[in-house]
Amino acid sequence: MKLWSLFSATPRTHADGFREDIQAMRALAVVLVLLYHAHVPGVHAGFLGVDVFFVISGFVITNVLLKERFTTGGTSLLDFCGRRIRRILPAATVVVVATVFATYHWLSFVTGATVADDAKWVTMFASNFHFAAIGTNYFTQSNPPSTLQHFWSLAVEEQFYFVWPVLFLVATTVAGRRSRETFLVPLLLVIMATSLTWSITQTPNNPTNAFFSPFTRSWELALGALLAVTAPRLRTWPRWVGRTLRGAGVATILLCTWFLSATSSWPGAHSITPVLGAGAMIAGGTVTASQPFDLVTRSRPVQWVGLISYSLYLVHWPILTIASEYSFTKLPLRSNLELVALSVVAAALSYYLVERPVQRWRWLQRHRWATYVFGALLIGLSFAAIYWHLHNYA
Repeated sequence: MKLWSLFSATPRTHADGFREDIQAMRALAVVLVLLYHAHVPGVHAGFLGVDVFFVISGFVITNVLLKERFTTGGTSLLDFCGRRIRRILPAATVVVVATVFATYHWLSFVTGATVADDAKWVTMFASNFHFAAIGTNYFTQSNPPSTLQHFWSLAVEEQFYFVWPVLFLVATTVAGRRSRETFLVPLLLVIMATSLTWSITQTPNNPTNAFFSPFTRSWELALGALLAVTAPRLRTWPRWVGRTLRGAGVATILLCTWFLSATSSWPGAHSITPVLGAGAMIAGGTVTASQPFDLVTRSRPVQWVGLISYSLYLVHWPILTIASEYSFTKLPLRSNLELVALSVVAAALSYYLVERPVQRWRWLQRHRWATYVFGALLIGLSFAAIYWHLHNYA
């Protein structure tokens, strides 16, 4: 066996909807966020990994909607929500419950009560509005941050998913036998223009609300959706254009990570360049869909990090913040890197013990009602844990 084969995953086609480049983008995005939160030197704007995630999410979700429309001729909003429940809720519930427990037991009961209150909003996918309402500043905070603060981005995504499938259903229904692009492309361009304008105008005037608002971030998700809708046209472009776009996209994101920083007003105009970089990477991967991706993209370590990226995003922040607050002093780089390693282990456990088993649970997939009951039980579990701690530690 050749040495390089240990690190190179077997190339897969796009026939099953899997994209190695998208998985690699997930890995890049979560690593940037993780290293930024771990205060690794040089990763000055790793927070933009969240914006990369937004573009990816818009692309992937719209692809799912388009595929369903093509294969069944319709769009089931109930099935869509069911898939989101199975994908999002299990790992998120485990992390919320574990974080509330850990905050109470390793930090003060006062901090625990605050985080338990945050958890209520997290469980309702409205934590971004909550953190904006209490004046949370992501970049500069006088008080230690909430151990659940990172859930704001998940709330933004879910809020977009509440609205976009409905708009998609209406647009495709009106389109009928006509080209879906005729209705979807203008709709997405309007969303992008409106959201981006709002982001640019609100960021300098109301930075806290602008940072957490779904209205300032919708254009990023809409860009991903636009790339999914226009994918058939992109596949007709020359292959060299695709390779150029992918290279330029990743270079743009890395350069922005170096040259931008926490002092850059965000999202606003500063977010345009890295978001377009993410879009270029997706567009380039679409153009070169018929060709194997580069060795780095399809390497086993990169693909594996992309595989566990959702769980890794969920677990890393509580681990880093609880350890930092518990120590009462700024942790050295070595300690933060050890916590990064611990986060990877915890994410792997979350993926293999929670995420993957639920996603492969055929009975849930075949019974829509069971998925909704399962989701209600998970939400109930979160609230039960929250109120149990509030009652017993008041």
